[in-house]
Amino acid sequence: MPRITFKETVTKEVEIPMDTLYNLIDRLTEKERTRLLERLRTKRVKLSPFKKDKIDSILSDVKATDLYEDTFLKDLEDGLKRSSVYK
Repeated sequence: MPRITFKETVTKEVEIPMDTLYNLIDRLTEKERTRLLERLRTKRVKLSPFKKDKIDSILSDVKATDLYEDTFLKDLEDGLKRSSVYK
């Protein structure tokens, strides 16, 4: 699944399902599609395998924002441990 990384105080990654990506491309104008194709031809797209962070690292980043209560952090930790990425 394609991913986009936004750099802010905390790095956020957004997963884009392929159907959504196709939908975005379908909405491009002819000029935008041409520019996209030209860019794909001239700039190789670097693909790399997904590299997961350690759960402790994720939790410490979220905790450092001071935006969440301990119960949320515990739920987040439990959810991450049960997620398919960390099984």
